Amino acid sequence: MDMARALGLLAVFVASSADAYITAPVQTLGKLCESTYITLVQVEKFNRDKGVIIYRKVKDLKGQYPRDRIRHAFDLQNTPQHKGLGDVPVRPDAKDWQHAMAWAEAGKTAVIFSLKYDPYGDFGHTYIDGCWYATMCPQRDWDFWWAIYADPALLTRWHCGRPTELATAVEEILAGKTAVVPSLAGGTRDDLRAGKGRIQGLKVGLLITDFNLERDRVPIGPPREIPALIQDLNHADRQVRLEAIAELSRHKATKEMVAALGQVVSRDSSGTVRMRAAEVLGKVGPDAKDARPALEAALKDPAMAQRPEVLAKFRETLDRLK
Repeated sequence: MDMARALGLLAVFVASSADAYITAPVQTLGKLCESTYITLVQVEKFNRDKGVIIYRKVKDLKGQYPRDRIRHAFDLQNTPQHKGLGDVPVRPDAKDWQHAMAWAEAGKTAVIFSLKYDPYGDFGHTYIDGCWYATMCPQRDWDFWWAIYADPALLTRWHCGRPTELATAVEEILAGKTAVVPSLAGGTRDDLRAGKGRIQGLKVGLLITDFNLERDRVPIGPPREIPALIQDLNHADRQVRLEAIAELSRHKATKEMVAALGQVVSRDSSGTVRMRAAEVLGKVGPDAKDARPALEAALKDPAMAQRPEVLAKFRETLDRLK
């Protein structure tokens, strides 16, 4: 299972929010704002040979961080294992550690989220431009932190813009407001690392505790044209295909669009993607009658035999296309 699928709280007996916060990061930026401290920082010094970035506190966004300087170490060979309670992954990442050290320049801004876990330890997440990385502080002195892993999928669920934008959103969230942050629509791990993919708006707030893209997506920028969206229907990433279907639903239907959605209904490897495509065809109504053969074929597909909700959507759509 990749990290994008693992984002969500794991309910385990020993794991309080502590274990889940790191083992499977909380689902939303609103939940992340439950951290003990949230701190806007700037790079003061760095040593690329030793893999160390020294941040200086600029502003306390939540709580009062105990120190004015915070050291983060990026080490591929010598990162210690967590010795306390709970299952804490330590997976130093060559690409993202190199990205962090290449990014480091005096004056650059980052946002640090840190949480005091008793009795598990002190852990956190830091956002620099285009990268979220997790940290732990074995000495529990709030001074020296080890970077333990990075997760590009968080760029789709938390934030993918500038750290200063994130700081502003955090202040709005903590004031009880619903903010909108930029996030990446989806893609492979390497695509996300490279910042490739469409940027979308995502509603975030203290009361938004589960990740629901259909509910919280906010379109930003000009709408994409139908040919580009049809091309995305063949993307390897399921989330990208779902995004394309959602955007197509906001366009006036064309023959090309109906034909493409019909192919999705009859061939896609995901029952959920097929169901979403059928929903769009159903909303189009009789003008999508050319998709009836695809829906009828999909009803007989043995791959969907164990998905009654998908088959029900196919039947409902067929009724609407009469």
